Amino acid sequence: MPKADVVLEIYFDINNPEKTVIKTNAKEEALEEILEAWLYCQIGQGKDESKPNRQDTYKIKIQLDLSDDTFYTNSNTGNKGLTCGIIMDVFKRLGQIEVLNLS
Repeated sequence: MPKADVVLEIYFDINNPEKTVIKTNAKEEALEEILEAWLYCQIGQGKDESKPNRQDTYKIKIQLDLSDDTFYTNSNTGNKGLTCGIIMDVFKRLGQIEVLNLS
């Protein structure tokens, strides 16, 4: 398992995106920078032909190792493009999303 200094768990309700929740150990003011860096790292990763999983709620876990600024991502989306699209939506609506402490 990778060393994770920063963890973001995103719970995205596909039917009610306004109910999205982020649980994290990061400071709330750092979330925009973290998500922007994650999105930037996705550029040039190529197309994912995997069939997306159909879920009512998608859970995406982003871990960041600060020793070398490496991101690790796990999700139940089944498709990297879907994961990226959800993160783009979360990034766009960040000021409207409930942020909770990771416990």
